[in-house]
Amino acid sequence: MRYRYASFILFTATLIIQSCNKKDSLPAPPTVPGCSSNMLPENGAFITTSSVTFTWAAVNGAVSYDFYLGASAATATVIASNITTTSYNYVLPVFASSQPLYWFVQPKNANGTATGCNSVASMFTVTYLSAPAPYGYYVVGYFPSYRNIADVPDVKFRMTNTVVYAFFGVNASGTISAPSSPSTSIITLAAKAKANNSKILIGINDGSGDGKTNFKNMAATATGRNTFIKDVMNKVRQYNVDGVDMDWEFPTTSDGTDLTFTLLMKELSDSLHRDGRYYLTAAITAGKYAGGIRDAIRTELFGYVDFFNVMAYDDFSTTTPYRHHSDYTLAQTCLNYWLTTRGMPAAKCVLGIPAYGRPSGITQTGTIKTYKDILAAGGSPQSDSAVVTATGFPSYTVYYNGQYTTKRKAKLAKDIANGVMFWEKWQDAQDGNSLLKAACDTVGRAY
Repeated sequence: MRYRYASFILFTATLIIQSCNKKDSLPAPPTVPGCSSNMLPENGAFITTSSVTFTWAAVNGAVSYDFYLGASAATATVIASNITTTSYNYVLPVFASSQPLYWFVQPKNANGTATGCNSVASMFTVTYLSAPAPYGYYVVGYFPSYRNIADVPDVKFRMTNTVVYAFFGVNASGTISAPSSPSTSIITLAAKAKANNSKILIGINDGSGDGKTNFKNMAATATGRNTFIKDVMNKVRQYNVDGVDMDWEFPTTSDGTDLTFTLLMKELSDSLHRDGRYYLTAAITAGKYAGGIRDAIRTELFGYVDFFNVMAYDDFSTTTPYRHHSDYTLAQTCLNYWLTTRGMPAAKCVLGIPAYGRPSGITQTGTIKTYKDILAAGGSPQSDSAVVTATGFPSYTVYYNGQYTTKRKAKLAKDIANGVMFWEKWQDAQDGNSLLKAACDTVGRAY
């Protein structure tokens, strides 16, 4: 009896073990692959080409992938199915303006398709970069923040189709700051310009001292340029202006700032030109003298900038008397260099004209006189020089541009270039002797 009972127990144990072994040998349930990691385009990328190659990481067990694309992750639809590689090239549709899109893939095999992969979708923005429309012969007037806008009548704003607010500066953090305690704010100037059908641009200058250091340091790194450009774009939108004028005086090949300036202008151009929205202009050296400053304006810039204000003035001497700082010959020399020697597009070349005078042969500190002050002191609007009485140089000749030379320069700029620029509006006469009036009358600009 005991033997039979022991045998029964042994038989039962054997059955239990066999049963367990059978369970262990059952096939595993079907495995469905998980979601993939997106690689390119990266989340947050900006795409400026129509043909895009999407890539993702391979998923263990996946046999193929379905590619999804759409205006949101939730509404993305299948663009291609059963892709057996980990990349897919797709020609994007044409949109009316820049458009954010979301993409992801769903891995799959014979057992099923991954689920919930839209939760790891990547977003990129289809970006259209194009220069905004040109608006004819440019008549540019700079307006410094320290001038009183009440001194300049509306008609003088109608004479210009571009007004540049001078100047915002670059601070230590790499962002830009409006002038402290300005006589005229950018808000006031923008309202006046727009009311008189003129574009309004924020001028950004490197200033002096810390300002020059801040500007140079900002441009030196990708992070600095990114910080700067983000803030510039915020200010452009905040003040509802039409674009930016860059006035770095001056990048040079001697310290590598020619390279960082070019990178800065390329990146700023990409942001301002998104959907052809905002203008980018630049004030540049006259180009008369060879050297690192002239060579810092690299040819690549011609494609990034909408037009250049050539500063064809201040060619003075502290030792040589009777030398005009901005005569007609200088205008010819500067335009010939930029247009002929360097190949700047004529449509982008604007000739600078001073609305002030300088004596020659003496130290220049405190000697600049505005055009309207020169006339008030006895100068003629039809002349280019006058002996005027002023503290420090009572017997020296002041050289300036009167209406005759201004007309000649305006015509020259119309014949071979595309505009004139004045530094600066406030210095001009407010009556019939106005230099702006002379230029507009010459080129047939109504006001």
